[in-house]
Amino acid sequence: MDQSRYPLVRRWTPEEHARLLELAAAGSRPDEIARALGRTEAAVRGRAHLHNIPLRMVTQKRRS
Repeated sequence: MDQSRYPLVRRWTPEEHARLLELAAAGSRPDEIARALGRTEAAVRGRAHLHNIPLRMVTQKRRS
């Protein structure tokens, strides 16, 4: 296996990618997907953006 230039970067496996697709299609939030995959939310958002996978938009409620 090729070693990454960045030792802390974990490559995505085909199984993880398939799980990302499943969870995104089911309407899971990016933070939930990240927790399920053991990845950061930024990694999930980046992968989804790279492969044009639509993620559920998360908005914060305004404080009254």
